[in-house]
Amino acid sequence: MASAAPALLSGLAQSLVQRPPSLRELVTIVGYAEDYTWFAGLVRRLFADEAEAALSAPDARERVQRFARLVGEKHFPLYMPAIEFWAESDDEPPWSWMRRGIPFDLMGFGYEDIHELWNSYREGISALLLLAEPPESFYGDTDEIRTAWLESAAQRIPQSTLERIPEEGIPIESLAEAVKDTRFEGAAQAASWVFSGTGNFFLDHNYEDGSFDGFADPWEDEVIAIGTEEWREARTLMDSVCSLADWLEEDLPGHFAEMLDIVLPRIPEQPAEQEESDHDD
Repeated sequence: MASAAPALLSGLAQSLVQRPPSLRELVTIVGYAEDYTWFAGLVRRLFADEAEAALSAPDARERVQRFARLVGEKHFPLYMPAIEFWAESDDEPPWSWMRRGIPFDLMGFGYEDIHELWNSYREGISALLLLAEPPESFYGDTDEIRTAWLESAAQRIPQSTLERIPEEGIPIESLAEAVKDTRFEGAAQAASWVFSGTGNFFLDHNYEDGSFDGFADPWEDEVIAIGTEEWREARTLMDSVCSLADWLEEDLPGHFAEMLDIVLPRIPEQPAEQEESDHDD
């Protein structure tokens, strides 16, 4: 009577696709049989209709990439640089890395992003940030950041238009009030996004500055459901910002001035600072 397969390999037969694997692939799968069984089970659990096509890819890299594309289409994007690194790793196969936690793709802005805004991002989004006053707790000297932004903007927008903006920018709360129920709500949303104040996981975190430094969230249904909803909300905000940026970029000098015509008169009056008194009331 044949002996039973070792427990570690008990689920391997169902995990393998119906084709002869290469020797290297077989070594990878058998050597990490428990991890591959977990990965195949995850793919089948999340994507019952597409699982076999994803798992029939010719190599480990393509299997994980197909899985990542499915997650991005139906739930939220995964961080592809990490997945590419895992695929190239000689230490462990990519599904072993994947098992350690969800590699969310994050859309937050880091230090370099902020300081290279006009060089690295769309002009429409960069222009929207000119309206907002950076929070005091933000990266470094906020006056220095605004000066750099305004210098870059002056190459595209007349100086006379830029001088209409309050010198330190508009506090984000006041900006949000000014653009409420107008076509320019994306201006306040852009400021909240870039300054990590949306309250949304995907928009307020980035890998550059360690605001989110690991893939610790497990592939549990509850976590996936929360991530899916967070990404839906993130997409809604980003679409609003990008729609306004599209309009600005059609005629950046003219449309930016038109936006100021609507927004500036709507800014709530700021309470005057109470002067210090040299005597008691």
